[in-house]
Amino acid sequence: MGFGMDQATKIRPSGVVVIAVLMGWGGLLTLASVFPPLAPMEIPRWMIGINIALGIAMLVIAWGLYTLRTWAYIATVGIQAINALFAFITVIAEPRAWPAWIALLIAGLVIAYLVQRRVRNAFGAWSEV
Repeated sequence: MGFGMDQATKIRPSGVVVIAVLMGWGGLLTLASVFPPLAPMEIPRWMIGINIALGIAMLVIAWGLYTLRTWAYIATVGIQAINALFAFITVIAEPRAWPAWIALLIAGLVIAYLVQRRVRNAFGAWSEV
């Protein structure tokens, strides 16, 4: 399958590369977390299955981001919005939960970056907005 003219001429913003690499590392670490010695001793099988699926999904999304696929853009914005929501709920419930503050900050920064017009245009996502 070849790329259309639009896909071949798109310029990848450097921040997208950073986000894709981080997503890829997250996917690899998620996959590694189910194998000894990184896995908890008695990890349930259903949790192993979820972690494997999540790790693979993160790797696929990382590839999609790197290759400027619109579906990966939408998936990343959605995932980060969900992360921000859960982090916000955690912060409301326990304001001293510093990992939730960091997760909220990272999700906010990723979303703020991705919704910039030039980044949206690179993905062909809502370019006319």
